[in-house]
Amino acid sequence: MRFRLDVDGEQREIEVEPMTGGFVIRIEGATYRARTRLAGGDSVDVRIGAKTLRLQLQGNEAILDDGVHRVRLVEVSEEGAEVVERHPARAGTVVDVRSSMPGRVVRVAVTAGSPVRRGETLVVLEAMKMQNEIPAPGDGVVRHVAVAEGETVTADRVVASVELRGPSAS
Repeated sequence: MRFRLDVDGEQREIEVEPMTGGFVIRIEGATYRARTRLAGGDSVDVRIGAKTLRLQLQGNEAILDDGVHRVRLVEVSEEGAEVVERHPARAGTVVDVRSSMPGRVVRVAVTAGSPVRRGETLVVLEAMKMQNEIPAPGDGVVRHVAVAEGETVTADRVVASVELRGPSAS
């Protein structure tokens, strides 16, 4: 996922890519490996290298160990569906769709057996006071939904499995 974030009046280009056990975060060319975990209440602990910061979002303010920062999400581009394009899958391939961050499931938009189109919302996750839609990676059929509304999930947790359809012959 890529987004532009305004922090204390300065815009930053940020890219977040899930990896086993955490994330790779790129901020204007610099790359960081990070892990997150829910810290109770509305806080998330973010570990980058050996440093751990407690993060809490309240409205347009991010409260970190080093103080309060004004934040505003300027632009978001969801790129989770690229995995299927980079690694073309045959019809019948089942893809596990994972949460890119820890959070609480606020809505499950599909059930097992539901047909889905690439980019269609499978699950809505609330993380750090923001709602994030987890999209279908391609056209197919939902084979399994692994979460329920109200449930708290960890980063990289499978939320659903989708059996992909092959490319249509047009």
